[in-house]
Amino acid sequence: MATAFIRGWAYTLSYELHDPWKIVHSPPATPLIFSFWHNRILLMPYLYRKYFPKRKLIALVSRSNDGKFLSRVLGQFNLIPAEGSSSKKGASAFKAAIQAAKKEGYDIAVTPDGPRGPCYFFQEGVIHLSRLSGLPIVPVSYQLESKIELKSWDKFQIPIPFSRCRIFVGPLFSVPKSLSENEMSFLKKELSAALSR
Repeated sequence: MATAFIRGWAYTLSYELHDPWKIVHSPPATPLIFSFWHNRILLMPYLYRKYFPKRKLIALVSRSNDGKFLSRVLGQFNLIPAEGSSSKKGASAFKAAIQAAKKEGYDIAVTPDGPRGPCYFFQEGVIHLSRLSGLPIVPVSYQLESKIELKSWDKFQIPIPFSRCRIFVGPLFSVPKSLSENEMSFLKKELSAALSR
């Protein structure tokens, strides 16, 4: 029911894709780590299927009730959840995602300010995931012409039907195996800026 609602809701929107690095139009053959703010989760399964119909994806989700609900939604879009969190069994979720990427070619999806926030605070997990896996990070964001913003910790966004959605993809960020504190800080700022378009 929830998936049908999301599909129907998303179908009413008009989309404007900004893909200057041609990641959507000419995606690399290797897996990617897609990163987006937690409050943009609603449309992301639909958008992934719309723009990458032949690719496979595993998403890191929390073990909370919200995470379990998201896992069911992902399954309906033929996407795979890897359940974990920043505090409990997060390492096992990282390992499962990396194995799926390395052995079966799955892309990985991560929300850098989830699962608990603060909103728009870029945590280091996605950078460590890239460093350990050797896969590049692709920031993805969208701006809604008309939306409802919930009073949740992440300011969760719900688009108004028949409004415009502007999608921003890229650039690719490759992360070296070792990072200094200054390099980590710089990379977090660059990724955060890319997600805030």
